[in-house]
Amino acid sequence: MAPISLPDITAISEVNRNYITYFNRKIGHVPNLYRFMMHSNHAFNTYYTFHSRETSLSLRELEAVSLVVAQVNRSLYCLSAHTMIARLNGFSDEEIRQMRKGTAGFDPRLDALVKLVKSFAMNKGKSIAYQLDNFFSAGYTREHFIDVLQAMGENFISNLTAKTLNVPIDFPLAPELPTDENISHLPGED
Repeated sequence: MAPISLPDITAISEVNRNYITYFNRKIGHVPNLYRFMMHSNHAFNTYYTFHSRETSLSLRELEAVSLVVAQVNRSLYCLSAHTMIARLNGFSDEEIRQMRKGTAGFDPRLDALVKLVKSFAMNKGKSIAYQLDNFFSAGYTREHFIDVLQAMGENFISNLTAKTLNVPIDFPLAPELPTDENISHLPGED
């Protein structure tokens, strides 16, 4: 396969240049992942519209989902981006480490969420009954569940894109988890 390189900003379509201006103004640069998506006149707009949708999940819950999915998929680009964003949303480094492992002992409700996401991501939606029961018992609703699935799908797209295209990391590098702390099975999983 011919390598796909980071597109030069001058080669990006007019439609996508509006996003270049927006991100430069908002955060001072355009994340490399987004620039790679801009090889298509349609992909980034579709992705960003989906990313910007309304959801019943809080920003902290969305970051928890993002961290777990990126860890399961071993997407270092997305782990790095979401580690930084999680810190901006008030999570400590220890809390981020726990969520990447698929637990959140510091918050019982968030713990039910990350355990469900981990189980779902690892088991491709099978054998999640135990974690789903815990999720609903923690006060989440069917709406939350559907929004979790949507958030996982969005993250899968970014993880797959970052890994497939070997997108250069333009965020502080996320630390690797020690081997004994990597994702493993939870109670109720096969």
